[in-house]
Amino acid sequence: MRVRKRDYDTTAVRTAGQGMMRFMLAVVLSLGLAGAARAEFGDGAVTDRLDQKAEAFRTWLPQALRGDSLAQFKLGAAFSTGRAEIEDFAEAARWFHKAARQGNPRAQNGLAILYAKGLGVRRNYLEAYVWWDLAAERFEHGLRHEQAIELRDMMAAFMTPAQLEEAKRMAEARQAEWE
Repeated sequence: MRVRKRDYDTTAVRTAGQGMMRFMLAVVLSLGLAGAARAEFGDGAVTDRLDQKAEAFRTWLPQALRGDSLAQFKLGAAFSTGRAEIEDFAEAARWFHKAARQGNPRAQNGLAILYAKGLGVRRNYLEAYVWWDLAAERFEHGLRHEQAIELRDMMAAFMTPAQLEEAKRMAEARQAEWE
């Protein structure tokens, strides 16, 4: 019995596999962003009442401008989820970045999500990998730590070996800045 060459294009199969991986990543990131938003605002600081939201912003903004990383993170989270009454991912990225540079792991996680999805910043899997790597280092062992590692590793699937090495070098350099 003679085996015949299959009538399919291996490039098309590989592309379809990458498409499925991107779809899975989108689902995970969407769930992660929504879940993170619920978890981060679960402390009661922001409620459904507009006057309490305004009060929270009046409190957070001066603190954020003074460099308080928690207030910066909360502003970023508010802008990324629409809790600010305005969904502004560029503004969210700005506040997350300020807090992430100070070592706030929740801000690093939020910034990684924005880079992975291309929200408010140009999509950049290398940056997403770096920020999730840094977040994983700073989160205490537990669910958030494990999620950061899982998402970081998913980003690696979209990078070449050279990009992955560059991301690891960048993460080490940024980590050294804070030590």
